[in-house]
Amino acid sequence: MDVRLGTFVATILVLAFSESLAFGEETSPGLTGYQYSQPIEPTFSDLPYATQSPSQKLDLYLPVVKNGPAPLVIWIHGGGFRVGDKHSMPRRNFGPAPKPVGPDGPYQIQVPDVTALTRKGYAVVSLNYRLVRRPGDSFVDFALPAVQDGKAAVRFLRANADKYGLDPEKFAVWGNSAGGFIAAMLAVTGHEPTVFDDPAVGSSDNAGAVQAAVIWYGAIEVRDLSIARYILAAKIIPPILIANGDADTSVRVVEAIQLNDELLKKGAKSTLTILPGAGHEDPAFMATQMLPTFKFLDAAFGR
Repeated sequence: MDVRLGTFVATILVLAFSESLAFGEETSPGLTGYQYSQPIEPTFSDLPYATQSPSQKLDLYLPVVKNGPAPLVIWIHGGGFRVGDKHSMPRRNFGPAPKPVGPDGPYQIQVPDVTALTRKGYAVVSLNYRLVRRPGDSFVDFALPAVQDGKAAVRFLRANADKYGLDPEKFAVWGNSAGGFIAAMLAVTGHEPTVFDDPAVGSSDNAGAVQAAVIWYGAIEVRDLSIARYILAAKIIPPILIANGDADTSVRVVEAIQLNDELLKKGAKSTLTILPGAGHEDPAFMATQMLPTFKFLDAAFGR
């Protein structure tokens, strides 16, 4: 089934492998499962991108072969704005996923294949950000600083693009769960000033825009910090790929459908994949969505 631009779709089932990817069409998984590469070490570890918190650090992986400035993929981990760490990428635990006992897991975190991305010529960042959620906090209390950190990291990397051999016009964000929410907000607020642009966190001299975004089960819609509201106000929205399981009880599939519909109504290039039977942080994402995501990034960057 195709999801065409400007068309609302209530349900999408991922059933078969697709060799090509066009914006607005569903992506489909391979039936045999993706084989994750062996882990590699970062080229640069614990680079500080701001100074307000020890958490404001990132790891940078540079491509094996350099053919000019490298497009950049910024990975943003999940964890309910309470837990998580950039060291969850690359994957080192290849055992079976634990059975969640509640909405907080435990989970086997689904992460990009950083080794494969660097082989393809991408630079990759794994990002830490402030985790300040406490019992009784409102969503804004803990989500706002996290998105501000994401914006500061984008600006830091763009300011230092020449130093690290990055293409400042080809930045993508890719996040899961809470990290997916951050990625979504970065995608839709890149070309106008918002509450996420905090001069106290990082320099506002460099653009905080990204040119592509991947949102794995991160379509979190909250009235006080609404992605949909920022979509309406956005001047430019980059291509976006959304994936969600229809058995996810933490980020419901209806929220992913609504996010995709809002993006399409705005005229953005948005692609939605729904994984039948997949829950939150489900191993099905790494097993089926790695190659479609690589294809999406290649298409977004004209590679």
